[in-house]
Amino acid sequence: MVFYKQLPFIRVKATVILLLILFCTSCSPAVSVQSAYDPSINFSTYQTFAWHPAEVPAPKQGTGGALYSTLLDQRVKEAIASELVKNGIKPSIDNPGLLVAYDIAVETPQELNNTNILQPGFGYGYSYWYGYRYRYSGTGLQNFRSIADYKIGTLVIDLIDRNTNNVVWRGAFDAEIDPVIIDEDKINRAVANLMSQFPPVPRTSR
Repeated sequence: MVFYKQLPFIRVKATVILLLILFCTSCSPAVSVQSAYDPSINFSTYQTFAWHPAEVPAPKQGTGGALYSTLLDQRVKEAIASELVKNGIKPSIDNPGLLVAYDIAVETPQELNNTNILQPGFGYGYSYWYGYRYRYSGTGLQNFRSIADYKIGTLVIDLIDRNTNNVVWRGAFDAEIDPVIIDEDKINRAVANLMSQFPPVPRTSR
């Protein structure tokens, strides 16, 4: 009899716990991934990829010095390559259909705030500060922005058509990545969240 008398209390308690769980879930911050793509592109034609060739900028050659992390570069590239392979796009040095580049928005050093060494069209991010720069066009994407316009810590991945050197897809995620602190789990999660938007689904088919 005692057990049956306690049943209503148990049910109410369980209901309260369930409501709290649902409330907390609804209040948790959503993952904010931004992606854009060229709608004229048939992404199913891309079967292979390679890394976009980087070049050393001038006059701030090798600005990052010892702060540049080859381990971070390796971890990010491994994560991106893994996601591309999952989508059936394999690495190919000789004949890639896509060229891949990534960047991380970082804080502009005070010494560069009043200088004009950054050429128009290029953002300020990991790629510049750590001694290299990519040169490709984003004319095929709406609202294409430089890395400098993203929040510090944002990871940006660009997929570029090898033949045109134009970005055909870009993903950006405020992953709060610090180039000095290498968090492999954070990198993997950030890349997975970004690449979940690729290949893009045309709005007409949604």
